[in-house]
Amino acid sequence: MEKRLQRLYDQVARNRKNCRYEDLERLLLAAGFTLRKTSGSHMVFKRGSDILSVPKRRPVKEHYVDEALAIISKI
Repeated sequence: MEKRLQRLYDQVARNRKNCRYEDLERLLLAAGFTLRKTSGSHMVFKRGSDILSVPKRRPVKEHYVDEALAIISKI
């Protein structure tokens, strides 16, 4: 992982239970995800075959953060 991406990853991982949506979005975009569409309160991020739907609320629930970290750790 590049240095900037690793720093964002570590920041989100340390704050899994109280992660802000903006921090998770910044991490996903830095990891190469694109914002595909918004449907109501959910934002859909896509990179290759990986698709992640995240509700835009504060704080983001821990299982969404864990799912995003698991996908990014495969990079």
